[in-house]
Amino acid sequence: MKKLISSLAGIPFSVLAQQFPEAPMCFYALKTLISVFLSDKGYRSIIAMDLKTHACQFNAAQPILITKVGYQAWKPGITYRISLWQVGRETALGTCLVKPEHTSSIQFFTLKNPVEIFPGQSYYISRTYVAGGPYHSMSDYVGWLSNKEGAPVYPLKQDVVTLSNGFFSNEHNPVLSDGISDISTRSLLPLIDFEYHY
Repeated sequence: MKKLISSLAGIPFSVLAQQFPEAPMCFYALKTLISVFLSDKGYRSIIAMDLKTHACQFNAAQPILITKVGYQAWKPGITYRISLWQVGRETALGTCLVKPEHTSSIQFFTLKNPVEIFPGQSYYISRTYVAGGPYHSMSDYVGWLSNKEGAPVYPLKQDVVTLSNGFFSNEHNPVLSDGISDISTRSLLPLIDFEYHY
């Protein structure tokens, strides 16, 4: 099995306030085992972006089968919906309702039905806030992100999968979203992951 994002070492960081001064967000400078590991290589993890949906666009160079999805929670006990989407389709290819308890690493959850990914298509993996959190407000929507000051994150290639951009929205479907608050970026990587095999 391959773990996509959690196996990446080249995750860049930039100053959010400079890049997105108009974007609504909550910012907490926190350290975890992942951020300590990444900071040794000039990388950091932060908690930011108070929009309900955090997503990454990706494609694969050969057919793969996604069997698990993962997410690193910023607080335990928050419920999220992790979904896989294909550009051009209105419904999710697969979805999993999760309540991660780990705040220091990505926790993986088995999909009820594995999702096939094919070359020549664009896909998204998204996590959408559903319920829970300490503030009972949009401040609970934040999540772990990684990037590196002064450098774009994308494209990120790991094995046969390439991540092309990050996406943040208050809509649950990143494929159909066209909200005024939507943010598509090449400098922020949400810590959403998946396991796959050929």
